[in-house]
Amino acid sequence: MAKSVVITLTVQTANLYGMNAPSQSQIDGCCTLSDDNSGSSSNGTPEDFKSYVFINNNVKWVGVSRDSGYSVAINSIDYESKSNDVNFFDSPTIYGSGGRSGNASANVKNDPSLLGKLDIYNINFSVYDSGNSSKTFSIDPKLAINP
Repeated sequence: MAKSVVITLTVQTANLYGMNAPSQSQIDGCCTLSDDNSGSSSNGTPEDFKSYVFINNNVKWVGVSRDSGYSVAINSIDYESKSNDVNFFDSPTIYGSGGRSGNASANVKNDPSLLGKLDIYNINFSVYDSGNSSKTFSIDPKLAINP
């Protein structure tokens, strides 16, 4: 049954925030993705994580901190143009709602030709400390259309 899907980015915020110029593998190691529609990663990395979403339904991205005193804001979702994927949304960039714990949300296009396709994208997010300082990071998971 078609439904909205919520994708949750959980971050080891104290660890990630404390790193100076972390590599992509260090960033990935501090991040875990999950969703409410049985999304998974066969090798456990965010880059391999695939969420199954539905045509003409909403997708929402939220950020969660594993550590008190920190917050995670989803700044934007950016379509990453690769030879074998398509953009599932009307815009190449979905902007977050802003603030220290903002999230992003968009509707998948009402286009049956998306069935069987992949959308490789970037989640751009910020980690805020207990003050007002933040650091920005990015990970690149995938979306697939649920049949």
